[in-house]
Amino acid sequence: MVENAESKGDQYNPDPGTASEVMAQLVLANRILAQEGIFDYLGHVSVRNPENPQTFFISRSLAPEQVTLSDLLELNLDGDVLTQTRMRPYGERIIHGAIYRARPNVKAVVHAHPKPLVILSVTDIPVRIIQHPASVFYEGVPVYDEYDLKSPQSSGMLVKTKEEGERVARTLGKARGMLMRGHGCNVVGQSIPHAVQAVIALRDNVEMQLVAQPFGQVKCLSYEEAKIASEALAGPERGWGYWVSRVKKAMPDLQENEVGLSRY
Repeated sequence: MVENAESKGDQYNPDPGTASEVMAQLVLANRILAQEGIFDYLGHVSVRNPENPQTFFISRSLAPEQVTLSDLLELNLDGDVLTQTRMRPYGERIIHGAIYRARPNVKAVVHAHPKPLVILSVTDIPVRIIQHPASVFYEGVPVYDEYDLKSPQSSGMLVKTKEEGERVARTLGKARGMLMRGHGCNVVGQSIPHAVQAVIALRDNVEMQLVAQPFGQVKCLSYEEAKIASEALAGPERGWGYWVSRVKKAMPDLQENEVGLSRY
C-alpha cells in the first residue's frame, strides 16, 4: 500500500498517475455508487494500479457505503492479496482480475446488482439504447450464462474460480458492459469516473427501457446513431463533481482527512 493517500485525489483527474490518487478516487466511487443506488450492501468497484498495471486496488469485504482508505487492499491479477493484512477480500475479486488480464486498456471495473439489470438479464430482451448517456454501450451488452453449478468447485452463481473468471471476461469481450443472468452486471472504464458514469447510465437506460416496453415498440438508437452519440458525449467531469457533492452532503465522514477528500 502507498503512504499519504489522504493527500491525493482531491481534484477530478481522469488519468491519475499515482496509486495514492486512484485510491482516493476508489473511496469516492464506493460511496457514490452506494449513494446513487447502484450498490446496496453488496457490490464492489476496483481500479488498476497506475504504478504497477499487474495489480489493482479494491476494498476488503465490506458494504461499499462504509469504505475508507484503510479498507483498501492491493491484489494481483489472480486475485491474491498482496497487502499484509488479516482483512478478508471479496470472494468475487476474481472477476476484476480476469477482466484486467484480458483487457489491458481497462482501468476500472464495477460489479453490481441493480434490480432493473437483473430483471432484464432473465428475459430474452437485449439492452436497447434509448437515451444518449448510455450510447457508450453501442457495441452491445452481452449476457453471461455459463455458471458452474455442477462441479465440486461450484460456488453457485458466484464467480470465485479462475476458470469462471476467464469465462466472464471472454463474454464481456470488447464491450463496455455485460449482464450476468439473475446476478447483476460488470461495467468497465478507462478511469474510475468513466466507469461510474457508465454504470449509472446503464442502470438508468434499462430502467427507462423496462418502463417503455409495455407501451409498444421502443424506438431505440441504431448502432450508427449510438456510436455517433457516444463520440459526442462529454467526459465524466461534470457528473463526477455532481456525484461527489451529493455524497459528501449525505456522508459527512467524507469531510475527514482519513478519506483524503477534504479539499475536493
